[in-house]
Amino acid sequence: MGVDGILGNRDSQKRANIPRRRKWVKRRETWLVILGVILHAVYMLSIFDIYFKTPIVHGMDLVSPRFSAPAKRLVLLVADGLRADKFFEPDSEGNFRAPFLRSVIKNQGRWGVSHARPPTESRPGHVAIIAGFYEDPSAVTKGWKANPVEFDSVFNRSRHTFSFGSPDIVPIFCGALPHSTWDTYPHEFEDFATDASFLDEWSFDQFQSLLNKSNEDPKLKRLLEQDKLVIFLHLLGCDSNGHAHRPFSSIYLNNVKVVDHIAERVYNLLESYYKDNRTSYIFTADHGMSDKGSHGDGHPSNTDTPLVVWGAGVKHPKPISRRDHSDHGLRFVDEHLHDAPTPKEWGLNGIERVDVNQADIAPLMSTLLGLPCPVNSVGNLPLGYVDIKEEEEVEAVLANTKQILNQFLCKSQMKRSHSLYFKPFKPLAHYTSLLNQIEGLLSARDYKAAMQLSENLRSLALEGLHYFQTYDWLMLMTVITLGYIGWMVFLVLHVLQAYTSLLGDISRKEEAVRQKYNTGKVQLLGCLFMGVVSILLFLERSPPLYHAYFAMTVFLWTQILRQYQFIKALWRHLSGRKFNYVIKLLATGVVSVFILELLVHSFTERELYTWCFLVVGAVASLYLYNLIPWRSGIPVFVCLACWFLSLFTLMPAEIPDNNKLVIASGAMISIIGLAAKWLELHAGGNKYWLGICKHEIRQPRFPMLFHFQVLLVGLSSVMVFLSTSHRTEKQELHVIHQLMNWSIAGFSIVLPLFSDNGLLSRLNSIFLGFAPTFLLLSIGYEAVFYSALGLVLMAWILFEHSLHYLTKVKKTSASRMNSEEHVFLENDVRYLQLSDVRIPLTFMVLFNVAFFGTGNFASIASFEISSVYRFITVFSPFLMAALLIFKLFIPFMLVICAFSALTKLLQIPRLGCYFLVILFSDMMTIHFFFLVRNTGSWMEIGNSISHFGIVSAQVVFVLLLFALTNIYTEGIQIKPDSPASRKLI
Repeated sequence: MGVDGILGNRDSQKRANIPRRRKWVKRRETWLVILGVILHAVYMLSIFDIYFKTPIVHGMDLVSPRFSAPAKRLVLLVADGLRADKFFEPDSEGNFRAPFLRSVIKNQGRWGVSHARPPTESRPGHVAIIAGFYEDPSAVTKGWKANPVEFDSVFNRSRHTFSFGSPDIVPIFCGALPHSTWDTYPHEFEDFATDASFLDEWSFDQFQSLLNKSNEDPKLKRLLEQDKLVIFLHLLGCDSNGHAHRPFSSIYLNNVKVVDHIAERVYNLLESYYKDNRTSYIFTADHGMSDKGSHGDGHPSNTDTPLVVWGAGVKHPKPISRRDHSDHGLRFVDEHLHDAPTPKEWGLNGIERVDVNQADIAPLMSTLLGLPCPVNSVGNLPLGYVDIKEEEEVEAVLANTKQILNQFLCKSQMKRSHSLYFKPFKPLAHYTSLLNQIEGLLSARDYKAAMQLSENLRSLALEGLHYFQTYDWLMLMTVITLGYIGWMVFLVLHVLQAYTSLLGDISRKEEAVRQKYNTGKVQLLGCLFMGVVSILLFLERSPPLYHAYFAMTVFLWTQILRQYQFIKALWRHLSGRKFNYVIKLLATGVVSVFILELLVHSFTERELYTWCFLVVGAVASLYLYNLIPWRSGIPVFVCLACWFLSLFTLMPAEIPDNNKLVIASGAMISIIGLAAKWLELHAGGNKYWLGICKHEIRQPRFPMLFHFQVLLVGLSSVMVFLSTSHRTEKQELHVIHQLMNWSIAGFSIVLPLFSDNGLLSRLNSIFLGFAPTFLLLSIGYEAVFYSALGLVLMAWILFEHSLHYLTKVKKTSASRMNSEEHVFLENDVRYLQLSDVRIPLTFMVLFNVAFFGTGNFASIASFEISSVYRFITVFSPFLMAALLIFKLFIPFMLVICAFSALTKLLQIPRLGCYFLVILFSDMMTIHFFFLVRNTGSWMEIGNSISHFGIVSAQVVFVLLLFALTNIYTEGIQIKPDSPASRKLI
């Protein structure tokens, strides 16, 4: 009698053939896993070639301005992490936090909101302000600190630059700049346990000391008296205090007053020093700060920053009587409309507001100093700030246009010289005639028409830059899509051949035909085709990764075509099956796709998990109720566990601080551990619990291990209280507390390795082992989520074990012929069946719940940095990131440990299920690949790319987590079947 495998049935096969087949499978899977890791790593890099390709090109000529400089020197004050609303709005008593800069807005200069573009991080923000372009995202691989590609900036064009501030920012622009004087404070000063406003005072004190020193240093005095000087003060206090204390805290809001006072003192100091009214001042921020003290995404709290400009060459305030401006309807890079209404509480409705894109500040600084715009700048000169003659305004805009046009021409020439078939940007085919027309209008003093034509040409040049930025987009998308499809087809073929009985059915029938089919010809044709493609790519001087994309896609499809006879036989085999089986197969596919689509949409709608677990809890419990007695407790437990977990995806992604809840979670975890221990010792009379509670081993080697683990959970709760109370009182983290926290976390994760090797005993030990670390890294309700996830994983195991037990009972009463379906691969591992698809699908759901159960990890700003303050407070981005990632991985570890234990319990091949997990993940990946956007807001584009990256990375690190968790689960022993049932097998 046949077996219900994934796609077919199988006659009984002699066990003598199994070892030879398993050797073939192991060899094949070794290179398959290696290929999978390399393929996903390479294909993940494709988003950098498609969307994150560096915008920087070299070789453009400078465009010198044809007008006199309004200012001799410029002061740039950047308050890192300062939100626009916190700067402009009054405090609770009605007093404004920045009285000096408000007086500037009302009496001396112009103001507006500078709109940043995600990623709203310090390096990209400063690059946009100083260099005029939106940072090369590949800099993230260097922590946003090092220059991945050298670029031009306003500082490069200046005669000399003086700069003081953070060691993470100032060296980016001045580290290799010979005509600069700069200094930074040590990294150790960036301590989140203190009020960081002293960092801003440090920057001012260094500059004040420089001016005082010039009175005794004639060389420095002459240097300071030159023109085209830039003075840059980086004020980090708001950013550090926002991370540590949130932007609503008194410390952060007081820091706003500090930077305002520094701006006032800088102004008074320079005006009294020079006495020539030839200094321009710009005050702004690189990014804002979210309500929970983070930044990175495109939320208005992160993208809206203040901008105040005054001094030489800057227009004075302009009263307004109407809200509509000439640029109404246009949008900024963060998708906010021009002329967005000014909040009434700001008290500035009567003064004209001139909003800009963050990159527009660079050409503004260049114009005020009479410098050429940075050659890589894409900013548009905001004329609303500049007070120069009409003719000079046109000349300034024309210089800005020519500088952007030069980038377009450079990119066009590079692509033309490398392409065998070049497609030019047609709207700028006759750009020279447009330039001549503008020059003619200038000569005729028709400044209005010249301005209009210059701005139109600038817009076309920016469109042309985007055209060449995405020139290879269609080709790359097509190749990578075909590669993903080929990989998924190849995985399906491997699972069918290695882990189902289908190969045995087909091999005997098709052996003669397969021997005649020459796979060598297919390999030769694949090599020849790849050789031709490589030559074409080499002639076009394509990047090395382009060769990798094509090579992997061609290789995969070559391997698929090598199995043409198997695919053909598979089709004939399916055609011969009964109609009912085909319907069952299609239904399984439809349900699988539905679940995967649910997971795709859950990336933007976390509430879907709530409905999912409410429905699953009810359906699963009712299903079990019809199969097993209600008094076993399993149906009720499954329902309550699922409903408990469903609550968390209704909670806010921004986790509020609640240390009492974290401490209470420690007690909850201990109670769950004690309950599991009691069940292990006393549930022997319940046949539905017996398989996971009892095991045949000697006396425990460490009988007190369980009690010690519970003690560590309690101790971690105490340390949460002590560490947080000291920080709340603005005291530094005690060294003894820090050492204890590190010791508890490190020691607790090792203890499960020494626990008993029964299924429930080992999983309970793993649950208790990771709990102290997770508690110490928790700040709110995510600590309770840890318990809820553990309960659902236990419910999953109990559900599957109940079905497994009932299946064994049915087998015992069935005939010997029907038992043929239970031929084993090796080591009591059976073939996969169609119904086993539910195991990897359930794993996918739980794996993603571990991702989104306590937040939205698809957003850069979702990482709560205060989670690490019980381990470290001195700013260390890589160590802090490592702790955050480890916290993220702990729920994954629980899910994979439960999954591994379940495969042993059900006697199914874990690697076979792993390949199915990869298959389902890639179905999501290819969906997200198509959902990646290159239009709309940059927030939408950034989120779509991060979704693709998360699912792609899932495939890679699931393998690593499988290997890591195998250390904990490989020793688990399952009670063997009874002799009666085993005899039938």
